[in-house]
Amino acid sequence: MKITKDNEVRLEIIDKMNSLGFGERGGIHQSDLNYCLNKQALRKIRPTPNTEHESLLFGLGLATQDWITGKTGDEEEVELDGIIVTCDSTWNDCPWELKCTYQSSTKPIEDNPHWIRQIMAQCYVTGKTTAYLSRLEIMGNWKWVYRPSKADKIQALVEEFGESWDEHPQLHVYRLEFSQPELERNWGILQERRAAFIKILETQVLLPKAQALAPGGAFECDYCKYKGVECS
Repeated sequence: MKITKDNEVRLEIIDKMNSLGFGERGGIHQSDLNYCLNKQALRKIRPTPNTEHESLLFGLGLATQDWITGKTGDEEEVELDGIIVTCDSTWNDCPWELKCTYQSSTKPIEDNPHWIRQIMAQCYVTGKTTAYLSRLEIMGNWKWVYRPSKADKIQALVEEFGESWDEHPQLHVYRLEFSQPELERNWGILQERRAAFIKILETQVLLPKAQALAPGGAFECDYCKYKGVECS
């Protein structure tokens, strides 16, 4: 038997994944406003091909979404006040956002403010105050990676997280309920960021980092493909 790596076919598979529509979309989407405005503007001003990492991650998320919802095809889009909002799916006639992630199942959902803002926008444009968030955690509880050797420490993990604490992947589902004033405040912030985003596109002048980043978005700088661009 002879086994060899076939890099040519590997690249063809990634090209096929990219052909499924991972490119830049027209219009201003909620995702443009929910993340760093500079980065999102640069994606339009100076577009670059997806990296293999980006293609594989996006493909993984899309594949699991289609699998869990049992449907494929375009997601539902709603445009309001010049902002396009995309809903993954619905559950009980409410927005249902699906996430596939490597973050630990022990991480509080509240530590993902960009997810919360996204879901609030979905609620606002659909006239709902309740939404569902499913989080498929590929790595499960990250504590299994650093599994302790002492029986008493393992028992403490079992007592805290249950007998299946080290199984992975895991799936958790959350019901989110908002007040109408909360949804309106969030939408107002998105409208302000839309105006700032349009100004960047028109002038091609980036904002200071503190203004470009959304609250809780400092993590983006570490993974930004435009990291070398001056962003004071």
